[in-house]
Amino acid sequence: MTTATQHTDDTQRPTEPGNQRHDHTGRSASGEFGEHTYGDGLADVYDYMYPVTPAAKAAGEYVARLAGPGGTALELGIGTGRVGAFTAAAGVQLTGVDASQRMLDKLHELHPDSGIRTRRLDFTSESTGETFDVVYVPLSTFFVARTLESQLRTMRLMREQVAPGGDIVIEAFDPRDYHAQQGTRTETHPFPDGSLMIDTTIVERTMQLIVVSHTTIDSGRHETVKEIVRYAFPAELDLMARLAGLELVERSADWAGTSWNAGSLSHVSRYRVADPDTTPSQE
Repeated sequence: MTTATQHTDDTQRPTEPGNQRHDHTGRSASGEFGEHTYGDGLADVYDYMYPVTPAAKAAGEYVARLAGPGGTALELGIGTGRVGAFTAAAGVQLTGVDASQRMLDKLHELHPDSGIRTRRLDFTSESTGETFDVVYVPLSTFFVARTLESQLRTMRLMREQVAPGGDIVIEAFDPRDYHAQQGTRTETHPFPDGSLMIDTTIVERTMQLIVVSHTTIDSGRHETVKEIVRYAFPAELDLMARLAGLELVERSADWAGTSWNAGSLSHVSRYRVADPDTTPSQE
């Protein structure tokens, strides 16, 4: 997937109650918000929201370099395959998971010969039960975990699924601008098919939550899908990683390796399993 309101380049969903009916926007019949909601509701316009850019290709090549020839990788929140298609094309044996079946169906429709293996799975609470050379989550999708506890659990699940000597990679936006936001922000995004998306964004700083209402207007009809994510600052991610038994190896401003500094608006952070002697006690 992707995250909050970054409609130009490089977020989510929040637990699907079992056996509920859902309409084509991803809302359940009872109106409840689930992990599938964002993806189910926006699968048809997702590639308009986040078109393929050179950054997506750079991400796939980055993962391929880490995985090595014939290596394996797991992409969390793979969505329609915006990054995953490049990862697989670079020779990686890729598994992609997403909470939205509509997103996965769209991936296979767009990339029928990619060789990507997919599973419908909520990566914030479920494991594949396998290990991979690289476990990565691009496009700030890590923030779909909407509480501190959920984010720490996700870190631990990522650690469980990385092979010995493997890498965990998280791409995320720097949240300073959202954290400073006052009031409501509204943006409009015209799409190539003639439809229009209106995004209304509010920020709850005490909980570090961004709530976006995505309203798509097309031929007099309109549908609204809600997105809720919890942002975290880089230092907070590093602390969660340490508590999960990981340590930061490197951090860059993008997939191309641009140096990260205080002015960077995003980061790509690579972690590895830490030496047990340096890992904080979880008692």
